[in-house]
Amino acid sequence: MSDDYRPDSRSGDRGPSRNGRTDGPSQPGSRAGNGAGKRAHGPGDLWGAKPGSRRAKRAVGPTAAELAAMNGWKRRRALKKRRIARMSTGKRVSRRIGVIATSLLAVFALLFTVAAIGVYKVVNVPSPDSLNTSQTAQLLYSDGTPIASITGGENRTSVPLSKVPEHVRSAVIAAEDRGFYSEPGISIRGTLRAVLNDIKGGSVQGGSTITQQYVKNAYLSSDQTLGRKVKEAAIALKLSREYSKDTILENYLNTIYFGRGAYGIQAAAKAYFGVNVQQLTVSQGALLAAVIKSPEYYDPRITPTAAKDRWGYVVDGMVSIGKLSQTERDTLKFPTTIKKAAAKSSALDGPLGLVWTQVKQELADNGIPESEINAKGLRITTTINRTAESDAIAAVKSTFANLSPQQKKDGTRPALVAVNPANGGVVAYYGNSTGTDFDYANGYRPPGSSFKPYTLATALQQNVDGKNAAYAISSTVNGSSPQNIAGTVVNNDPSDLQYSSPAVRVDFAMKVSLNTVFDAMANKVGPDNVRDMAIASGIRDVNGSGKKTLIRKDGTVSFGIGIGDADYAVRPVDQANGFATIANGGTAHKTFFVAKVADAQGNVLYRHKVSGSRAMDPKVANDVGLSLKPIADWSLDSLAGGRQSGAKTGTAGIQTGPNAGQNSDAWMVGYTPQLSTAVWVGTGGTKPIHNASGGQEYGRDLPGLTWKAFMDAYLNGQPNEPLPTTQMITKGANIAPSSTKPSSSAPSTTAPSSTAPSTTAPTTTAPAPTPTPTPTPTPSKSCGVLGVICTTTTPPASPTPTTTSQAPQGAATTTPAGAPAG
Repeated sequence: MSDDYRPDSRSGDRGPSRNGRTDGPSQPGSRAGNGAGKRAHGPGDLWGAKPGSRRAKRAVGPTAAELAAMNGWKRRRALKKRRIARMSTGKRVSRRIGVIATSLLAVFALLFTVAAIGVYKVVNVPSPDSLNTSQTAQLLYSDGTPIASITGGENRTSVPLSKVPEHVRSAVIAAEDRGFYSEPGISIRGTLRAVLNDIKGGSVQGGSTITQQYVKNAYLSSDQTLGRKVKEAAIALKLSREYSKDTILENYLNTIYFGRGAYGIQAAAKAYFGVNVQQLTVSQGALLAAVIKSPEYYDPRITPTAAKDRWGYVVDGMVSIGKLSQTERDTLKFPTTIKKAAAKSSALDGPLGLVWTQVKQELADNGIPESEINAKGLRITTTINRTAESDAIAAVKSTFANLSPQQKKDGTRPALVAVNPANGGVVAYYGNSTGTDFDYANGYRPPGSSFKPYTLATALQQNVDGKNAAYAISSTVNGSSPQNIAGTVVNNDPSDLQYSSPAVRVDFAMKVSLNTVFDAMANKVGPDNVRDMAIASGIRDVNGSGKKTLIRKDGTVSFGIGIGDADYAVRPVDQANGFATIANGGTAHKTFFVAKVADAQGNVLYRHKVSGSRAMDPKVANDVGLSLKPIADWSLDSLAGGRQSGAKTGTAGIQTGPNAGQNSDAWMVGYTPQLSTAVWVGTGGTKPIHNASGGQEYGRDLPGLTWKAFMDAYLNGQPNEPLPTTQMITKGANIAPSSTKPSSSAPSTTAPSSTAPSTTAPTTTAPAPTPTPTPTPTPSKSCGVLGVICTTTTPPASPTPTTTSQAPQGAATTTPAGAPAG
């Protein structure tokens, strides 16, 4: 008997199946029975089919004799029909959808191939020397007025492949296309994946081979259209047939954009290292290969950490393809580049130069490489408001114009970012005064107490969700100092000891910034949940190197996140966006700089699509905002004309070394319904910063003064829009009577002095041990706001510094765990 007919198999006729059911007449109690026994589909049916119906007949199927008389093809078809007829309705529908989808995909692939073949026959492959890269592009404010004209002075010198060292070629192949010499010129799988992803509205993707990259960058636009992808595939195939791999690689290396205005490997060698391509070392060649993916982003003068990570990927790739031994790789050192050549004087020489950097990166992320900006004479409309940017620059200049000799010696510098809460558009941006080098608005620094609103939002959201009803802003909590939290003694700032009490309201604790309250709150609601809330609100989940943010080196999150200690660094741009989410009733948006891009003929190539996501319940945003309303006034930074705001100050201190107990970072983050602004002040490292009197610098000082000056100037003449006035979440544990609610003014008749209190840490004594085992102390625990060093119930270990990531805008900097202050 042939293998096509097995009476005892699952697909056979009459024989018993695995569960013992036969295909003969139904028995009482069987799943498919027609008798009085238990039925799976109700009386009178057969596998869900109506008796006597076409499907019922298929379900029973032909007899053994009928099957034996059939040839192989007919027998298999009959058995398949019977198998399908016996499927449940849901399975049959799913199968039909799968068959239709597969058929459509096959048809699409066929049409794509036919179109590519048609284009292949008529398309001409132009010479690399015919490329035009010198049109003038326009960078525009949000109202369409010009920021700057971007002149495309081409910097390209072609060289034969023989002059390009073998290790440089290998580095490029390792970075961009490790199968270059063995592939047909296009990646069918990659191209179809990119097309389908575009159809589904996913992130921009493109062909993965060097040949396809060369075609797209040299001959085509970055339009994410099917027509462009068909043409790309056709030209890539034609190139592969008409030219050798070495010729394609030579043309690619002579036309690809490397950043710094350099087209081609020779110009890149000059721009980055001041040498000819023949003189490039292995390490230098690997860096040039690394920057191809995103020239602006991977320039080590702009983002050193990301550049080093990408360089490491390239040299590891050279090892994997056999072009570099592991021993050689281990001896390589990251190369030092020369300073970027100064461009002609323009508006981009100042703070707007960093806006231009952000714009180019955003364009690249959306499929428009820097090489196209001048090649197509693009008109790029940004989100930057002309008035707001001018007011931001003026606020920084006026506040920092008269720094004391000590402040100048400290190297104190600011960053300011303002975001539109309604859509996430960045309306003002100040990362430094020169527009080049390190961008402090995009650098990671410990936020201190300016992070506390996310902790409160987490607690209130759990209350709303019914997971943990312990907290409302009117709840009475323990604000005493010191407290033992998870085995670590935590202190409030010495200046806050007058407000520290075993019974304080949550909103009052926010106003005076009691660390013990928010450390304990984070510990109770779960540190990981605080991280999730911050990320949902607008804090970036991963940095430019792809590493997770808001997490310790060991991969854990401690209760120290509740007051933003040094392990939980953030960017000013993210803080502005996170507070914008609170201002916007809990709906978050991603920040963006580019509103629209058009070519020289006015054809729109890209337009930003605004889409928000719910980060927190509107009631949560309402009540967090209520707790932030008194703070600008409390900090002596209230806005002009009685304009309402929600704000939070923050400071992070140095815990170890000779400067322990002094502040290194200070923040003021606040919003009105129209605008959310974050101001950071520091040195970018762990040096102490001082106020004008030589005391500790606090959030209410230079950051608060800059924030107020900017907000007052920009909002002048705009409607004084109100903030929430009524508490929405009223259920919870230990709710205090409304009569005990603290006013928005200070408890005492004297506002806090701008001069910091003594930096001498009070002596702390650990409380009696609890039944919970005490963990081994670590130096990264959160502490008092003036750098009071934590103590534990066990003898403390010698403190060691904690590394705080500076990615994506700078290399990691060794930063001792901070002592955040309000």
